Parts: sequence; structure tokens; C-alpha cells
Amino acid sequence: MSTPPDAPNDPEAAHPLGPHGPTLLDLLSYIYLENDRPEKAAVLLSALDELGMAGARQLVSLALAQLRAGKPETALGTLDRVALKGGLTSAFHLVRAQTLVALGREAEAEAAMRAYTDLRPRQDHSADSR
Repeated sequence: MSTPPDAPNDPEAAHPLGPHGPTLLDLLSYIYLENDRPEKAAVLLSALDELGMAGARQLVSLALAQLRAGKPETALGTLDRVALKGGLTSAFHLVRAQTLVALGREAEAEAAMRAYTDLRPRQDHSADSR
């Protein structure tokens, strides 16, 4: 007889989504964002967050979904949580700039956009001129 699926030694019992669940939810949320369904993406990313399985990238995606769903205040709150965890990537600053524009906070948005451009990798165009 086999061991029941909820046995303590079952690796899928480590968390309720199974070993591939978080990755699948992340992928599905990306597909929803790409197909103009930000509300659905936000639900999936919020679930990952509630389960403690969302990293900084997923939280920035959540903020983007919230912004696209017309909830810039909520998006800014999500971004503030990312900042407190040290997730200040170029994507973070870009979404933050967009969120601040939506909230009418242009000066802060400009600063966030400068931070975004400062973090983007520089392309060396000298190789192109040969």
C-alpha cells in the first residue's frame, strides 16, 4: 500500500501548492498581465504573497498588476514592502515611477525614473562603430 499524500515525509506536503505550484502561479500571473487581465494576475500573486512564497520579483509584478487594475495606492503600499526588504531593482524603480505618476506625484516619479535609468546596464556602442 502507498503512503497517503498528506504524510509528513511527502515532499508535496511541504506547502499546499506542491513542488511546482508557485512557479505555475507565477507563470500564469505573467500570462494574465500580458493579456490585459491585471485583476487575475493580482489575485494569483497575492496568494503567493499570503503563503509567504513571493519574492521581490513577484511583489513588483503584484504592484504592476495592482497599478494596471486601477489601484495605484495599493501598488505603492506593495512597493513600500519591497523597498523595506531591500528589493530595489531597476524594475522596482520603473513600476514605482509609473505608480507615482498615476498618483500625481511627478517630482517623486522623476526621482524614481532617474534611479531606474541609473540601474539599467549601459550598452557599449563602441563595438558597433567598428
